[in-house]
Amino acid sequence: GKLIHITGFISTESGLADPEHGLYRPDALQLIKTCEAYQWKEQRSETRTRVGERETKVEVEYRYFKEWSKRHIDSNQFQSPPGHYNPHTRYQLGRNKMTVNDARISSNGLLLGQDLVDQIGNRRNILSFTSDRYVNHGPTPVMLGNGKDLAYNDDAIIVSSKNMLYFSQNHKPLDLLALEGPSNKLSRISPDENRIAAIRSMPPPEVGDIRVSWDEVTAPPNGVSILAMQKGDKLVPWVHGDKGHKIYTLFPGQFTAESMIEEHIQKNKFITKILRIGGWVGSFFGLNLVLSCIPALIRLLPFGTGHLLAPLAQIATSTIAMSASLGLSAAVIAVAWLRFRPLLATGLLFVSSAGFLGPLFYARWNRSPEVKVIDEGLSMDEIDELAHLT
Repeated sequence: GKLIHITGFISTESGLADPEHGLYRPDALQLIKTCEAYQWKEQRSETRTRVGERETKVEVEYRYFKEWSKRHIDSNQFQSPPGHYNPHTRYQLGRNKMTVNDARISSNGLLLGQDLVDQIGNRRNILSFTSDRYVNHGPTPVMLGNGKDLAYNDDAIIVSSKNMLYFSQNHKPLDLLALEGPSNKLSRISPDENRIAAIRSMPPPEVGDIRVSWDEVTAPPNGVSILAMQKGDKLVPWVHGDKGHKIYTLFPGQFTAESMIEEHIQKNKFITKILRIGGWVGSFFGLNLVLSCIPALIRLLPFGTGHLLAPLAQIATSTIAMSASLGLSAAVIAVAWLRFRPLLATGLLFVSSAGFLGPLFYARWNRSPEVKVIDEGLSMDEIDELAHLT
């Protein structure tokens, strides 16, 4: 198949729903739900104290604190479970992303894959405050429980604050003094208006409280531009040749094919630079770790000399790692360029080789007479003659 360029508007007929909380968004292409629980968390810390040249004392301390978490923390595994119990919740914690399977270009009906929908980026939180004490769910109507109670225990309360819904088994309605009206409005939904009571600031949370937020991705109002391949009524990735390079791109807005391809080229150049820098940094740290045993061994020297010489050894090994990593990175880049940039690749190989072999040739050229005797195995007469000349 051929690479094609399409511009148009995206539509969906199904929308997305979150059955667990009775939420329905008819125009959403993606719905990202984040559910967190307020729980105890254990933190383990170690303190190491050197008590001798070859002995270290280790002290372990456990600290407990509360925080919002996207996963259930098993308090039974704590070092000290009493007083730090985390109850199980009926809701599924974590981040869940849902995507429609019928997102199409309105003009020709071509179906978009999830990878294209992921690139839309027109994301917003569906909860926003208005001037009153209720939550406005945006221009698209929200069906919460279809006019029925939400999926939570009868003794729980539900309020909205800072673009999140809070479910609590612990707070009493009288604790939420920022709200007016009967207390049952905190635990019931108005079936005729689909509204939830809202407050500007929540009381301090308690262990077991739940908070939920939803972000939705809708179709960009100015349409989209796509580079892909058509296969039947679907848009699929276009693969270039045998190397497996894929193009499956969506830009919000109206763009020409030339401008999209140029953006691809600039993006690939940027990624290439990042990979080269990352490769050099990785090789530097790797070599530095390999050579770190040298300062560690020097630190064991007696009479305090090890602690004086270890920093110098660390500087020396870091310098060696820096030089070697630069040479290795240049050699790898040169080998990759041999086919397409032979002259530049040859120059890089020469520079890389000079970096590795230059110090060796310099040291060999400037050897002292004693070192030459050892290296060349001179006879006694040659040694006497050499000593006379020097």
